[in-house]
Amino acid sequence: MIARAFILLLLCGMTLLLCQFSPQPKGGEAAGVLEELPMVAGGFVGESEDPSARERDLLPADTIIKKRKYHTPGRSIETRDIAHASLVIAGNDTRSIHRPEVCLDGQGWTITSSTVREVKMISGAVLRVRDLAIQREELRPDRSKLLLHAHYIYWFVGSDISTPSNLERQLLSFRDSVLRNVNHRWAYPSVMAFVTDNLTPQQWGERRRDDEETVKMILSLIHSLAPKFQKTLMQSL
Repeated sequence: MIARAFILLLLCGMTLLLCQFSPQPKGGEAAGVLEELPMVAGGFVGESEDPSARERDLLPADTIIKKRKYHTPGRSIETRDIAHASLVIAGNDTRSIHRPEVCLDGQGWTITSSTVREVKMISGAVLRVRDLAIQREELRPDRSKLLLHAHYIYWFVGSDISTPSNLERQLLSFRDSVLRNVNHRWAYPSVMAFVTDNLTPQQWGERRRDDEETVKMILSLIHSLAPKFQKTLMQSL
């Protein structure tokens, strides 16, 4: 018991010393991403979208939010793919960046699985992202219920690092503030697309895709998209 108390006091003392003598953090002003999503990414064209009123209300006023609806060109809906991309960049208030699972739950989505996936860039760099399979019921105009499925893929970007884990993001923030004297200004990119194999193109405005095809489509978009706004991937091209 005495040994445990001694160890606890020692750890507290070391923490206080680190806080007292560590230099003031630098960095944090420059994000690890550009403050815009590209208009074109691979075979996709992006149309600008405005943040929702709910997003504006929930996030701190100095948060930067950029959104685009990406689609493959062409008139035929039987071959069209659509995905929605978002980029959130923290301001001075760190509440801008959080676990997206919380927001998805608040929007009525149920998360059915969570998987870390890898996206290999042309340069050979590997971007790790988190794929959330989600579903929710939607009430249609005829009062019938439609079960929607989608995939929501996201990751976190610091000054010169990225991670698909919010816990790892917090640990990296602490490590780098103490050992590297860097205060990360985190950003949070995400891409979402619906699974449409239970919908007709006429109903939904895009081609039928099952789970596997939807994930493949999103990862293909991220492969082209990320190197156009994430600075470490831009530098590796």
